[in-house]
Amino acid sequence: MDNLIEAVKDKYVEISENITSLLKTDVVASLKDYGIEKINEVWTQIENSSEIFGQTGYSITAININVAIPPVITINLDQVENISDEAEEQLLKENKDKAIVYPILVALFKANAIQKSINSVQYKFAGISIAMGITPSIEMKFKKL
Repeated sequence: MDNLIEAVKDKYVEISENITSLLKTDVVASLKDYGIEKINEVWTQIENSSEIFGQTGYSITAININVAIPPVITINLDQVENISDEAEEQLLKENKDKAIVYPILVALFKANAIQKSINSVQYKFAGISIAMGITPSIEMKFKKL
């Protein structure tokens, strides 16, 4: 009976090592490749859309890349001016087919609506950071007057 238990333990260790090895080589390697491909795709679309972002009333001040699994690209923007709701709608309509740019514009304009609704006497809206990953996030920045 003890021999059977030892044999099962040995087999369990062998299977665990094989699974760990598989995860380290095949799965993680393919996720890393996917991450690099995705970073390049997002970067290219952002770079090729600099004119569009200029029309939003914001200026891109930095692009941060968090190389992780999954990767996260964060765009930091400062507000230059408020554009009209009609101009926002027109930009959304013109860029609806752009898989990366359109969601960024939607996030930007939703945050813009929020910042317009905040009436603070002590803080001024300063800019926004949009992180694109599995779960996108928007960070709004306010500075003390």
